[in-house]
Amino acid sequence: MKILIEGKNIELTAALKDYVNEKFSRLQKHYEHIIKEHDIRVKLSTAKNPRITNDSITEVTIFLDGKIIRSEHASEDMYASIDLVSDKLERQLHKYKDKVYRSLQHKERPLPNPELTGVLLENSNNNHDYEGKIIKSKKFHLHPLTPEQATDQLDLISHDFYVFINSKTNQINTIYRRKDGDYGLIEPVL
Repeated sequence: MKILIEGKNIELTAALKDYVNEKFSRLQKHYEHIIKEHDIRVKLSTAKNPRITNDSITEVTIFLDGKIIRSEHASEDMYASIDLVSDKLERQLHKYKDKVYRSLQHKERPLPNPELTGVLLENSNNNHDYEGKIIKSKKFHLHPLTPEQATDQLDLISHDFYVFINSKTNQINTIYRRKDGDYGLIEPVL
């Protein structure tokens, strides 16, 4: 396991790097069988806007075998932010471990098609009068999953939706978290 640390608007001091390595090395101790051959990406950043009180942001992403576990937290102190995101990530890994062991591990899964990729476009501005532009794009592999498996994957990341290939219909679907706590499924009609 490698811990990759990057910074944005912050000087990555040796003490800060050591603290991050210490915090996330503990995860390897408890979940070594899950994350032993995978990288943990840690992004530390500070907001430049002086009106933002929680300006120290820590984002952590672990790419597992076809799964992504992601956690983010902002606070006034970078060390506190690292602590909080580490705790949150540990809960997510524990939840993932429980689901893996409860599932049918020996059931054959279809291999993902590496040619199928999707683009996730993020624009957090909900003002419909604003003519925004695409400021960020992401590419990711789509995997065949059942809607139930996609719901489990959505619980592991801190996004409001998850795009996947429905293994039952072989079409691209989106599952999202509703305000009432339930889930919604968007299925395209061609």
